[in-house]
Amino acid sequence: MLRHIYLDALARCAPERLVREVLRDDMPRDVVAIGKSAGALLDGIAGHARDAFVAIPTSYKLPATRAHVAIGGHPDYTESSFEAGDALLRFVDAHDDLLFLISGGGSACVEVPARGFSRAQLADENARLIASGLPIGAINARRKELSAIKGGKLAQRVRGRCVTLVYSDVSTGALGDVASGPTIPGSDEVVLIADNTTLVRAAAEAASGKMGGPARRSLPPARFIEQQIECDVDDAARFLLAQLDHAAFVIAGGEPTVAICGDGQGGRCCELAVRVALQAGDMRLEALFGSSDGVDGNSGSAGVAVRLPADFDRAEAARELARSNSLAVATRIGQPIRIPAAGNNLRDLYLLARS
Repeated sequence: MLRHIYLDALARCAPERLVREVLRDDMPRDVVAIGKSAGALLDGIAGHARDAFVAIPTSYKLPATRAHVAIGGHPDYTESSFEAGDALLRFVDAHDDLLFLISGGGSACVEVPARGFSRAQLADENARLIASGLPIGAINARRKELSAIKGGKLAQRVRGRCVTLVYSDVSTGALGDVASGPTIPGSDEVVLIADNTTLVRAAAEAASGKMGGPARRSLPPARFIEQQIECDVDDAARFLLAQLDHAAFVIAGGEPTVAICGDGQGGRCCELAVRVALQAGDMRLEALFGSSDGVDGNSGSAGVAVRLPADFDRAEAARELARSNSLAVATRIGQPIRIPAAGNNLRDLYLLARS
């Protein structure tokens, strides 16, 4: 049932669907789409676009709509990220009014170094930042200092009208952090397409019985946590379990911070699942921790579904976490979720139900 709710929420939040709800006929028809959801967002407005440029990380959904496509790296800057940046500037400079479709993942897949910095310097600093465990806002603040396009600098190159639609994978209201804000500040108009709250609400609607079927008959009323979870991953596990003192079913989302401290396999969702299992004791519950983009770190999965209590070696689990190898433990306490890389990118979704 939890997997059904998870997949239903992703379908409700499909970028192609939601971008059409905010598009207006008076918006520019030359389009720049950046990030993991760039291809899907462009496809959602295919009939509106006249000329389009897409910068997208490798392995993510490419547009079916005709466009100039540049594929860059993620999460690391690669040489193709900088080549995508050069192509982006050529496209922007060749047009007047521009509509920007911005989604997460754009920070790494397209980049132009600011004057005085080299490509190698940016790549090294970005690698240090993503391993640091810092909140995304702090990471992006540093990225903006080194970039010739982030922090609104790209908007400064637009000769005419600049409109930005944002499919957000950051904190509520912090739209300038999505893809490190290439056109924020500086846009004439900024519109939110969706964010993590949209995803959590979609899951709540699915769980409420609107999807019908066995879930409608079996799930209790849900406690809906609208505020995004953005604390340390161990504190996030503690917070989620505490919510089960007040309700038998909890729906939440966000992006806890996880410091990479080894060369193991895993991701935020796998690590959160393991830390919940370590703290849950004898509590009987089923839970799902799923990414919205179908990619949980380097785990090769979208997340994990667990049933607790589970039989596992707690000391071994602690050792694996110490080298960022959460996948090894997650596969012992639950079942990894594998789906095709989704066009969605709205942070993570957490579903917990007490037995």
